[in-house]
Amino acid sequence: MKEAGKAIRRVVDGVEDAVEHVLKGEEEEHEHRHRHHGGHTSTGPVTVNVNIDCCCPPKGPSGPPQPPGTRPPHVTGTSDGTLPGGVVDPGGIIGIVSRPPDVWPGPRDHLYMRPVVGPFWESPDILIEPGIDPAHAPAIPTSLGAIAKAGMDNTLYAHVWNLGQAPCPDTLVEFYWFNPALGFDAAHANLVGATWVELRARGEANSHRLVRCPVSWRAQFVNGGHECLMVRLSQAALDPLSAPAWDASRNRHIGQRNIHVMSAAEAAAKPTLAIGVGPLFGGNAAVAVQRANTGTMPWLHLVTMDRNRTPGTGAANGDVGLTPPTPEGAPLPNLGAVPDPRGAGLIGDSHGVAGDGQQVGFHATDGNPGAGQAHVYRVTGTQNGALFGGYTVVVLGE
Repeated sequence: MKEAGKAIRRVVDGVEDAVEHVLKGEEEEHEHRHRHHGGHTSTGPVTVNVNIDCCCPPKGPSGPPQPPGTRPPHVTGTSDGTLPGGVVDPGGIIGIVSRPPDVWPGPRDHLYMRPVVGPFWESPDILIEPGIDPAHAPAIPTSLGAIAKAGMDNTLYAHVWNLGQAPCPDTLVEFYWFNPALGFDAAHANLVGATWVELRARGEANSHRLVRCPVSWRAQFVNGGHECLMVRLSQAALDPLSAPAWDASRNRHIGQRNIHVMSAAEAAAKPTLAIGVGPLFGGNAAVAVQRANTGTMPWLHLVTMDRNRTPGTGAANGDVGLTPPTPEGAPLPNLGAVPDPRGAGLIGDSHGVAGDGQQVGFHATDGNPGAGQAHVYRVTGTQNGALFGGYTVVVLGE
């Protein structure tokens, strides 16, 4: 149990160390899991995660009917109040194994559930080896913060976890890409590939693994290779996917990487970025954009490959905003040719959105943040006051 706590602490301190730790001595072992194996049994609850609400129990009841315009709910259990102060130590929850799988020892918001902090769409557990197909890709990506190369082979990886009380055999790992968006559904999903992995019980060796997608991802050139990535985990008998099936904000089986990283030169050459809003389930939504301090984005440690160093925050010397919503696929204005897009009424800090199939255009006019600096912008979507999605744009200085 003590070693499990240490392992999770390493993830809290830096995802780079966690990836290296999980693969030490087992670079080739995971490759045989590209096919399904039967005949396994288990005697306890299993929980599989991709950096989303780690330590959650299996799904609970579906809850009461939701009014129109409300996103699908996800109920994950109750508290018996035995630890009213909560669990704040990363390893504290590991030793608690005696209660039912849908009951927590304290309120969920008091429990230590996430190995890495930050917005849920900035998962550090989804990694890329750009320009190389899976057959020739290394066991560990050479650069943990790499982005895909458009029109070329790219290899995807996922750092996956089992924090349940029993082994999780034959765990399905699915890799998807989407065009840039805040919310997702099956109609917009593009399957890259899938494979199988066996995860041991929490506290044991191999309770978390780095899994390599066996199928190459050829990123689409239309978006410069900056599509959104999603990984889903499930075990059909012990811990099925559950609903909502495409919502990383509510479903612990889903990890999401909605991060657009580009150089200052690339940002200047592509001044408008289309971002879909996603399904609204008959309701309305609000989208907004704001600058963020680089210190609020732990994912940037992957870019520097140093858990103690992230790029500094570049000076805000321009503007940032979103175009009003238009139907997906509609042409966006060339805001790079407009001296003052805000003054011309073409961008704003936020907009209301009604109906599905809508998009907004992201635009920023800040200059080159400079070497060792970066601009970070977060586009967010909320519905009924709840955050349902986000997309982060990072401009690295030169």
